[in-house]
Amino acid sequence: MRCNKIRVISLLGFLVIVLVSLNVFLLSTLNSFSEERYLIRLKNLLEKEPDFKQLPTDSSDQYKIDVNFLLAKTELLKEELDVTLVTHCTSNHLHYLLDLTEHWRGPISLAVFIPGYDVVTSFTSLLGLYECHEAFRDRVTIHLVYPLSHPPAENTLQPYWKQALNQQGTCQEFLARLKSNVIAGEYGRNYANFKVPYPNNLLRNVGRSILPSESYVFVVDVDMMCNGNLYFSFLDYAQHINLIANKGKRVFVVASFESVRKLSPSLTKKELIALWDSGSVQPFYYQTCWKCQKHLDYDAWKSYHSSDNNLQIAYSVDWKDPWEPFYIAPNHVPLYDERFKQYGFNRISQVCETHTAGYDFVVLNNAFLIHHGFKIREGFHSAKDEENNRNRELFRTFKQELKLKYPQSTSHC
Repeated sequence: MRCNKIRVISLLGFLVIVLVSLNVFLLSTLNSFSEERYLIRLKNLLEKEPDFKQLPTDSSDQYKIDVNFLLAKTELLKEELDVTLVTHCTSNHLHYLLDLTEHWRGPISLAVFIPGYDVVTSFTSLLGLYECHEAFRDRVTIHLVYPLSHPPAENTLQPYWKQALNQQGTCQEFLARLKSNVIAGEYGRNYANFKVPYPNNLLRNVGRSILPSESYVFVVDVDMMCNGNLYFSFLDYAQHINLIANKGKRVFVVASFESVRKLSPSLTKKELIALWDSGSVQPFYYQTCWKCQKHLDYDAWKSYHSSDNNLQIAYSVDWKDPWEPFYIAPNHVPLYDERFKQYGFNRISQVCETHTAGYDFVVLNNAFLIHHGFKIREGFHSAKDEENNRNRELFRTFKQELKLKYPQSTSHC
């Protein structure tokens, strides 16, 4: 009996040694493989030598543009129908990509605005995200826009690129700094920089420029998160209605909200409505420009119940001024007018032209966007009213131009 126990104990000891050895071997192999992949990626980045002087300028000759500065590892363009989320920001808002890649599971096209003093912080954050965040590396394609009014010193990028490469520490340290927004540019908000007007519409167009006109785009602000199943739900819906064969002049509106706290990608419409009823969520721009959002008819969206949880069209909406919804649309919708900068009328001008061009607006039943934090009148930068007034005058001119651009249209803003 004693001998049997000794044999069992010896056998168990041998198995433990084998398992530990196998585990060490597998970890060593995995670490070696990961290190090899890391070195390959780092080598590719070291070989990249951005040349500011060789970059093309935009049509206004005010900006240098570097399209596809960093390419997503996953193929961005596909033969079958796909939807790319298009967004934009400055270096101080790049931390939102950590959440955005969780909420949107498809490809993302990001245009980053880089005034000269933000070059190193922008490069540092982008390189860190590329190296340390798999979803970012796999699905986010980066484009850079530099204002010629504030170019990098001596019109060169190589020293700042190398400086950013040399600043890369451990991924744990980098992600902690990014999440706390320690890595940031000179200004806390995009619009707060009065020296360099933020060209939001140019950035949106740059993000769309790499996509064919027949693909679909979802143009949103970088601090707005969608329900986590929206990407795949829309693809399923598109397949169900054979959207590839039945493409038309129609955009799919996504209801937008604001939340006082960060919400999970797994949040359902039912849970969102409960938060709405409790007061911790409210419709987007509810306190600052309710007339800009109310035409969605939030009560109709709230009360719409389908037989299942699948995505579908809840109802259609006739566009009314000054409604500015967010929507998934074919990339052949009108581009954004790049004369609009800073705050005011930049998105609504594009929505207005989309309406004038004859597109229909349909609202999706189980799709929603949520902005980080409530928008309040006191929360805007000091020049907001001045910018809004200036862009209002431009918008009046813009609407007159649309009448000449679409002489046969019966839809007007």
